[in-house]
Amino acid sequence: MKHFARLLEALAFTPQRNGKIRHLVQHFRTRPDPERGLALGALTGDLDLRNVTPSLLRGLVNERVDAELFALSYDFVGDLAETIALIWPEAKDPSDPPLSELVHELEATGKAALPGVIAARLDSLAPSSRYAYLKLATGGL
Repeated sequence: MKHFARLLEALAFTPQRNGKIRHLVQHFRTRPDPERGLALGALTGDLDLRNVTPSLLRGLVNERVDAELFALSYDFVGDLAETIALIWPEAKDPSDPPLSELVHELEATGKAALPGVIAARLDSLAPSSRYAYLKLATGGL
């Protein structure tokens, strides 16, 4: 997941088109299958994942963080996934699951179990990986 998170950050912070293309080429050259195919599918919107709703995410973050602090942070940042990734309590020992594991988990998890699965993942990921995971889960890439 770290590699996918780094790609998303590089694409977000690189202003030039050719720079973005270089980041994409580098990522796809260095990542094994199925990781690169899943990354491409996520970037193009072709993954058929159970979309996580903003209301579900707001509910999760309000269970972990003061509601007013979250509201102020969201108002300042302006992006739900980025706000949650930054404000979510820090993981003690962040994990780095493969992108394929996270995609499979989002595909296979039923609606009732989804909040618990997402909260557990957010608890285990570093902030940049949380951001990438949330963007993947919401289809907001």
